[in-house]
Amino acid sequence: MTEAKDHKLLVGNILSFDFGEKRVGVAIGNNITNNVHPLETIEASKKTDRYIKIESLLETWKPIQLIVGYPLNDDGSKSRMSALAKKFGEKLKNKFNIPVHFIDERFSSSEAELRLKALEKNLKKRKHIIDQVAAMIILDSFFESDKNENNLIL
Repeated sequence: MTEAKDHKLLVGNILSFDFGEKRVGVAIGNNITNNVHPLETIEASKKTDRYIKIESLLETWKPIQLIVGYPLNDDGSKSRMSALAKKFGEKLKNKFNIPVHFIDERFSSSEAELRLKALEKNLKKRKHIIDQVAAMIILDSFFESDKNENNLIL
């Protein structure tokens, strides 16, 4: 009986974040279906406003875990953005008490741009949703990873 209960706790929505200093792309997925969808681009000049919006998304979608893209340089080394994304993920974990996983997001933004170019000709519309598509790619990568064993977990 406990196994079924524990298993039930592992099933649910997962929110993914493509962290940026100006914008944060958000996507949602479910670990039963592994389907992912763009959700929102958070553009907030103040960090407090950013976290208020994130809290609202968490209340609405009630995710069981959060995924944060971890930007590495092409050669796999850490960058200034790696440190900022790690700090962002740690703040999410501490503030909302939801497990946070980091996934290598190298090339997710460029892949998102390529996908959107094929679908949407309007540059202004593309710019608005590129971060959401990058968050989708990050979540897809999480679902495709080898049972999530290679991800850094907080």
